[in-house]
Amino acid sequence: MRKFQILNILLMAVLVAFTLTACDHKAEVVGDVNADSLLNVAHKRHQYDRLLELADTLQATGRITSIHANYWRGYSYSRQRMMRLSEKYWRQAVNSEIHNQEDLEYYAKSANRLSGDLLLKGEYEATMKVAVPALEKMAEAHYQTNSDYAYLKAVVGCCQLKMGSPVEAVTHFNQAYNLFYEVVEKEPVRTNFRTAIAGIIKITEAYIQANRFQEAYEWTEKFRMLLDYYKQTANPEPDFVDKQQARLNIYSASALEGLGQHAEAQKAYDEAKKSLYAQTDEGKIEAINYLMLAERWEEAADNYEVLDKQMEKFSVHPTMDVIRQHLLPKYRANLSAHRIENANAMSRQICDELDEAIDLMQRDAAMELTTLYNMQQKENELTERKSDLVRQRYFATILTLVLVIFCFVLIIYYRHQASLRLERAYVKLAEANERTKESSRMKTSFIQQMSHEIRTPLNILSGFTQIVTSPDMKLDQETRLDLNEKIMENTNRIAELVNKMLELSDVNSKKVIERNDYVSVMQLGTEAFNVTIVNEKNKIPVELKWGEGAEELSVQTNEQAATRALVLLLDNAERFTKEGSITLTIEQKGDKVQFVVEDTGIGIPASEAEHIFEEFVQLNEYSVGTGIGLTVARSICRRMGGDIVLDTSYTEGARFVMTLPL
Repeated sequence: MRKFQILNILLMAVLVAFTLTACDHKAEVVGDVNADSLLNVAHKRHQYDRLLELADTLQATGRITSIHANYWRGYSYSRQRMMRLSEKYWRQAVNSEIHNQEDLEYYAKSANRLSGDLLLKGEYEATMKVAVPALEKMAEAHYQTNSDYAYLKAVVGCCQLKMGSPVEAVTHFNQAYNLFYEVVEKEPVRTNFRTAIAGIIKITEAYIQANRFQEAYEWTEKFRMLLDYYKQTANPEPDFVDKQQARLNIYSASALEGLGQHAEAQKAYDEAKKSLYAQTDEGKIEAINYLMLAERWEEAADNYEVLDKQMEKFSVHPTMDVIRQHLLPKYRANLSAHRIENANAMSRQICDELDEAIDLMQRDAAMELTTLYNMQQKENELTERKSDLVRQRYFATILTLVLVIFCFVLIIYYRHQASLRLERAYVKLAEANERTKESSRMKTSFIQQMSHEIRTPLNILSGFTQIVTSPDMKLDQETRLDLNEKIMENTNRIAELVNKMLELSDVNSKKVIERNDYVSVMQLGTEAFNVTIVNEKNKIPVELKWGEGAEELSVQTNEQAATRALVLLLDNAERFTKEGSITLTIEQKGDKVQFVVEDTGIGIPASEAEHIFEEFVQLNEYSVGTGIGLTVARSICRRMGGDIVLDTSYTEGARFVMTLPL
């Protein structure tokens, strides 16, 4: 007994000594001022390779935490334009456990940087998945009065504005602004001012891009107040002040131009051009938004000359968003400035960039499928391990209670069960593999179809441009107007296809579409009807009918989204109807309103009633289209509380029923 007591005392002593050692080590990690000094010196001198070495060494010796080290690794790679690596390490920091105050501070910095980069790439859902949990974790730790928390509020607001929730965005924007001012008043240092100004710039840009110019102008005034406050500090940086003053004037010019105050906008832009920043490539790119709004095509085309160099500098890869946000506007600026050769070159560049963007999409899809397969493999292995562990424990318990022969029977029985489970799992895996292959095939077919759909108008544009630029070609006014009309028609066709692809990204979103519009069903039906009949491709007569009392009905919905869903249904009916007619009937059914689109086309088998609403599905592989119209229409309708179904009882063609709650 005495030996056991002595042993217990020794164990307690070891545990106490270990605890004290761990506490001393933590205290050393948190309070190592020398480590912070080394990192800050490398940071200020822009020695990014040195930063990486210090992060590795200081973490290995226990002088900084893993979150601290990963923040500096991400920062170093971001400054070297290695954005995939920077995102990797910031994500590791955000996904790590927080043990002390230092971890919390660098967790906030990492979440700030990561969410800002994701927002810049237009990945709004991914941004929200980083920023919202970060805000909740910082609030739980009572770590809210700092510039990182305020910036994350601004980022969440920008995402909400982009995703169609402007009311929630206003709340986050105002909270961010109040926090920014509170932080700089409490601690008026450069880093706090820089973060505050960066956050307000994000908000202002978001409103300008959303064409909400009144709100954008109000935020330029807040931007002006904060910048004036910074100028009054002890030691403002001249280059930083010049850059931000120029950006302030450019944003003011864009907002004023959007509000129709052209003289004031011109004055603000002229003031911006006096700055050194406006002469830089970055400044020229920022000024393009105002020049396009003001229809100053020549100047916009001149500024776009530096776009390729800027994209190369910041390692911007061709994506559908890049084509839509930069390359198509550049093409439009050159075309509107009558620089036909440049416009022709841009059309060829868009073709090339489109090929690369499609390749990137295919590689991403392949990586996604590989990741999914690996996850399935790991889940199967984990299930098998758990099953083995349970079986071993059960066997060990039974072994002490029953005879040896009974144990052998149990072993045989459980092996048989495991074999059956393995066989069933193999069947399920084979089915999943077939679904994965089918999904890959449909995605490949969709990408090829989209490539064809976009190349056709681009080739037409290129041909018309060559006609216009030919020195031997004499064109009368009527022919020239006809060419201009066809050029604009094909340009709009490209923009529509790109927008349709962007709509596809929201198909699986669970976010509810705000129903803030109170409109009559007559207005919804008429708008969709008018859009369809003015379409030059429409060769089938469309008839609009009203059920009893339907003309008096009104709904609270989202007018733009509801009209879009109806137009997609009518487009689908027109595509598969060669002769006969299309009818749109509106009637009330209980507490809902029904929009019934009926055609005399080729019809749809009842067995395919749900399959046709899946992404990229085309029952006729030789038909024209992308296979996403019905998918997008149903997604829009369901996120407004309604639904779209196929009426399988109708046999004269196809009948789709769209319902919305009254």
